[in-house]
Amino acid sequence: MKKIALASAIALASITAAHAAPTVYGKVLLTGEYTDVDDKTAANKDTSTTKLVSNSSRIGFKGEDDLTDTTKLVYQLEYGIDVDAASNQDSKGKDKNQFYSRNTYIGLAHNTMGTLLAGRHDTPFKLAKGGVDVFNDYDNVGLGKLMVGETRANNVIAYKSPTLVGVPVTFMAAAVLSEEDKDADVANTDIDEGANGYSASLAYDQNGVYLAAGYDNNIQISKTDSAWRLAGSVDMGKMNMVPGLTLGALYQETDVADKSDDEKSWLVSGKYKIGATPWAVKAQYIDTSNQSGVKDKDATEVALGAEYTINKATKGHLYAAQIDTDNVSDKTIVGGGLEYKF
Repeated sequence: MKKIALASAIALASITAAHAAPTVYGKVLLTGEYTDVDDKTAANKDTSTTKLVSNSSRIGFKGEDDLTDTTKLVYQLEYGIDVDAASNQDSKGKDKNQFYSRNTYIGLAHNTMGTLLAGRHDTPFKLAKGGVDVFNDYDNVGLGKLMVGETRANNVIAYKSPTLVGVPVTFMAAAVLSEEDKDADVANTDIDEGANGYSASLAYDQNGVYLAAGYDNNIQISKTDSAWRLAGSVDMGKMNMVPGLTLGALYQETDVADKSDDEKSWLVSGKYKIGATPWAVKAQYIDTSNQSGVKDKDATEVALGAEYTINKATKGHLYAAQIDTDNVSDKTIVGGGLEYKF
C-alpha cells in the first residue's frame, strides 16, 4: 500500500509540474447607491431609488501551459457576478444577468511574435482608454454611460504585438466575426450585416506617460459604423512634479449607425493619492454632443469620489455624480461601499 501511495504521489506531482494549476482571481465591489431622477420628457415621471449595485464584481480562472521553448498556450475564463441577486431575474421578471461571460478566451503566446487570442474579448478600441476613466468600475457612473463603443464582443480573433522595435509601443488588432450569413446592408448606415467588424489600437506606455489611439469599423453590437478615439494620461509623480497625482484625457468621435449626426465626446480626469494616508480622491468630467447620434441630444457628467485603502485586498469607496441629458433627465447618484480583491 505504501508503494502504491508513493507512486500515486509521484504521478500527481508530475502532472502538476507539467500542467500548472490555473490562477483563481476576482473581486467583489458592492455599493449602496441612491439615485434621484428629474424626468425632462413629456411623461415627467420623477423617481428616486436606493439599491445595492455589484459594480463589475467578477471571478476568473487564468493560466498558461508551455508547448515549446518559445510558445505557450494561454487561457482565461472570467465571469461577472451580480452579488446581490437571488436569481437571474428581478422582481419584475426581467433578466438581471446574475452570472455572465466577460473576457473569456484561449490563445497562443510567442516570446517574440506576440499573442493570438480567440473568444470573447474587449475590442482594442475600448482598451485604448487605458486608466483614463477613473470611475470605470462603477456600473452607473463613468465613460460608458455617455459614449458609444465600450464593446466586449463575441467571436473575436485578436492579436497583440510585443513591444515594437525596443520602443514601449504595442499594437493590437481584432476581427469580430459576423454571425449573419447574408450579404446585406443595414438601411441608412455603412454597416454590412454579413461582414466582419474590425478594431485596432496603438499604445505608448513608459515612465508614467500613456498615449493611445483606437479605431472601430462595422461593430454591429454597438451599432457603430466607425469610431476613433485618442487617450492619454500622465503620472505627475513619475514626472517629478506632483507625487500621487495622475491626470487623464480622452477625445472620441463616433459615426453611429442609422443616425445623421456624429457623436462627439471628451473627458478629463484626475486622481490624487494623499501622501502617506490611506486616502485617494478623484474627479472626472465628461461632455458628449449628439449622444448616440441623436441631433442636439447633449449630455454631461460631473463625478467626484474617494477611496480608502484598508489593506492590500480591501478598499472603501465613496462617490457622487450628476448626469444631465438635454430633454431627457437630470440624474443625481450617491454611493458608497466596499471592494475586496483576491
